[in-house]
Amino acid sequence: MSPRKPRARSRSVATGVHVRGRRDFESLSRSEREDRHRAYDAVTSGMRDRGLSLSAAAADAGTTPAIVKRYASELLVKDGGRYSATPSDRSYQRMSVLSVNGVVDIDTRGSRVRSLIGRHWNAIRLFGSIGDVDVLAPFVGKRAGGIELASDPDQIEEYLSQGELDVEDIYV
Repeated sequence: MSPRKPRARSRSVATGVHVRGRRDFESLSRSEREDRHRAYDAVTSGMRDRGLSLSAAAADAGTTPAIVKRYASELLVKDGGRYSATPSDRSYQRMSVLSVNGVVDIDTRGSRVRSLIGRHWNAIRLFGSIGDVDVLAPFVGKRAGGIELASDPDQIEEYLSQGELDVEDIYV
């Protein structure tokens, strides 16, 4: 008889609602999409970025730990009795980007591309408020979901002046 292997100390939390693509996403009701958005916000903004506990991050995002575990379980690992956020993920999200052809909704897979899109929107917001074109330079030629991100100051200025951009709500 071979000796037993010790159990791994941390394990992923594999229960809940898993959205694997657009069809799964579109099958969610409006309230389920909102719950999922708040759950992702709790994990990414609260737990990953600020190091909050699950309960504190959930409260900060306006939801409960149970909702976070239901909709964002693939982003969590449990070490003993404490939950922590995975450093990155490959989960599906639908997001709006400002492309060279205007605002487009795209399918994204993974936290790195979502982070790129978030940094792009933050640069657009900063450009709109202080007019610094240098904040757009890192996005020249960058693509997200196969779509080239807008980096031309004149084009972005035109969209901003028309009031067509909602830089606060980038998740579809």
